[in-house]
Amino acid sequence: MRPLKLHTKTALLVSAITMAVLAATLWIVSVRVVDLVREEETALAGQRASGLAEHISNMKLPRDPDELARAATLVRNARPKIVAVRVWERSGGVFVERAAAAGSLPVEEIPADTRAALRSGVASQVVSRLPAGAESFYRVFAPVKDGTRVSGAVEVVERLDSVPSIALRYAGQAAWMALVAVGLITVATYLLFHQLVYRPIERLLAAMAHATTGSLEGKVQVRARDELGRLTLGFNRMLERIGVMTKEREVQQQVLRERVRDATAELQRRNEQLEQTNLELWQTTRRLAQLERLAAAGQTAAQFAHEVGTPLNLISCHVELLRADLATDPRTASLRMELISDQIERIERIVRNILDRTRIAAPELEPLDLCAIVERVCRATAPTLDAGGVRVSTELPPDLPLILGEADHLQQVLINLFNNALDSMPEGGELRINAFAQRNRVVLEVADTGCGMSAETRARIFDPLFTTKQRGRGTGLGLAVVSQFVEEHHGTIEVESEPGRGALFRLGFPVAGSGGSMDAREERYEADSSGR
Repeated sequence: MRPLKLHTKTALLVSAITMAVLAATLWIVSVRVVDLVREEETALAGQRASGLAEHISNMKLPRDPDELARAATLVRNARPKIVAVRVWERSGGVFVERAAAAGSLPVEEIPADTRAALRSGVASQVVSRLPAGAESFYRVFAPVKDGTRVSGAVEVVERLDSVPSIALRYAGQAAWMALVAVGLITVATYLLFHQLVYRPIERLLAAMAHATTGSLEGKVQVRARDELGRLTLGFNRMLERIGVMTKEREVQQQVLRERVRDATAELQRRNEQLEQTNLELWQTTRRLAQLERLAAAGQTAAQFAHEVGTPLNLISCHVELLRADLATDPRTASLRMELISDQIERIERIVRNILDRTRIAAPELEPLDLCAIVERVCRATAPTLDAGGVRVSTELPPDLPLILGEADHLQQVLINLFNNALDSMPEGGELRINAFAQRNRVVLEVADTGCGMSAETRARIFDPLFTTKQRGRGTGLGLAVVSQFVEEHHGTIEVESEPGRGALFRLGFPVAGSGGSMDAREERYEADSSGR
């Protein structure tokens, strides 16, 4: 089904609104006409009742009932809508029917409020409605007076059933007139809207469809100066503005294409310069790599001197003690000879490891008793620690799980930590070694009561060649070696220290066979080793 056009929908809408307005007006007018007719009929009935009451008031007493009946009959016959006329006589405060017109409706008792109004003598007439079921009958009462006293009343009952029929006839004629008026209004609205609104809109739509094809030259002719005319003028100005903007856009696009072409040429030139710079950077990188290898060789030499120096110092100390023990305690001298022999073997292994480290081979880890290594290092460093006034306290549980490690590397880690603790306690102090199991790891804590470290120092203690010791006393490689060896063992290292409150080094190593020994860190180590 095709949709209705705008002027057709407007005409139908106007017709519907007009019909609704006319219907409402017709209903209101009909109701008002009914009220006016009823008021007029009631007034006429009241006039009849008042005239008859005045006539009866002028009659001589006693009044003849037959004469009263004839007068009532005359009033009833005067209007065909009067259906009953009665004459009431007041007797001791009660109204009693005295006479009635021939053919009157059956008598109805006067309502109480009407009796009160009649007895007061104030009202000239009283209008009362018959009980429900007879809504079209009205009772009009007029008082009969003997001088100033109310001696009775005249009742006139009138039928008003003709009022709805009058209203119906009026409404029928008005409805025909309304239909004709609606038809004329609909046709006039359709034609005017089609001519004044729909056709200008059609021209605008046609121009818009033409503009969508890309042609902005067509304009709509302005035929009126109303709102649609102003809309047409605005549309024409919009087309002109769009045409100007389109030309400006084409010019800008041309400029942009030229700039893109120039930028492309500049980019190509910069790319050539970048290639040349990359070539120079590659050559510089090669020279830097050579310098790094030289620096690594220097670092290896310094580390070699540091690691060999430690056992040599121990050997020197034990040789001095051996001289003193040769004459007094041969057994102790034999034990010190064994320690000297072990340290010489360590020097040999250190030299061999330094040479092997240039090839960065992965360490060979095997199950070890960490407590045994700690006790061995404590025995080896006991003379040096005693000479420095350092007390050693250990807490090593006998049932500590085994770890995967390399004995020489772990021994070197502990010796470096002990030496650092000794240097931080020049006036003596206490060195505490504590080991315990935690989940699938073995934790070793080495704490001293030395001078401690600041936050800035803690952040750099594992950097190679960084030292806070006096010149000639430290190489800055001790803790760097500790960090490297702990990483080789897939362990962790934490440092807690504050100035003046000592330092605590907490080392964590995986338990042998826990599944955590060969984890991502070992894979990363092997990858770094293969890369180096």
